[in-house]
Amino acid sequence: MSTSASLLPEYAAWIERVCATHDAITYTCHHRLGNRSLAEQVGAQVLAGLLSKPTVFRYFGLPYSGRIARLAEARLAEAREGRLADVGSWPELLRGLTGLPLEHQEVLVLTCVRGDDDGQLALNLGCDAPTAALRRHSTMEYMRRLAASALPPETLSEDEAPSPDT
Repeated sequence: MSTSASLLPEYAAWIERVCATHDAITYTCHHRLGNRSLAEQVGAQVLAGLLSKPTVFRYFGLPYSGRIARLAEARLAEAREGRLADVGSWPELLRGLTGLPLEHQEVLVLTCVRGDDDGQLALNLGCDAPTAALRRHSTMEYMRRLAASALPPETLSEDEAPSPDT
């Protein structure tokens, strides 16, 4: 992935983590499925699932891996049964991420990578808390819409259950 001048440095670093995660998921799924094309579809859908609740990116280790495993196992089962939906793709998701407006990049890094709450977000953005909350909400909605482009509709509704990474 080449870093564009329109990406904030911390956001570009986050994109590299997302790309590495995608590559690892796809590699593992290819090993398990024996089919590169299916593995790529699974990898894109798992990444889309992570992006639908992007606060998981503030974690490493078990919380992060556990979320990946939960999403991947469901998609792997669908792939083995021939039920995996053909929606979206990794290149489309990556284009969406690299095209994220700067104001959303900043909020995503502060909330989903650093873990700022609305008060800290307001301080870092130089605005009041209600404005920071609106910006956070807007960024999370943007990410959900981006994720939805690579997920079947039923996956979005099944994934609405509360989890530790929301």
